[in-house]
Amino acid sequence: MDAMVTARVPVEVKERVGTMLREAGSTPTELVNAAYEYYLHSGKLPQVHEDEGPVCITLTPEQVAKLRLRLRRSTCPMPLDFWSAHAGEGV
Repeated sequence: MDAMVTARVPVEVKERVGTMLREAGSTPTELVNAAYEYYLHSGKLPQVHEDEGPVCITLTPEQVAKLRLRLRRSTCPMPLDFWSAHAGEGV
């Protein structure tokens, strides 16, 4: 026997997800069942990671030195006319 679940969801979210589910050939019932199964197996709610923007890190002086060395080794000088000779090629 199945039980009914009642939840409050913002109208805009419900409508957008409803459209996405229909396009995927799925239903709200399948979504709720999948969420319950996920929680049953993991014991955790799914985590949504919003775009938090760029992450800033601080390098140690040793890391800076290694990075500079690697960049010097991986960079090759280009003649000044290189970019003008390749204009319009998606560069």
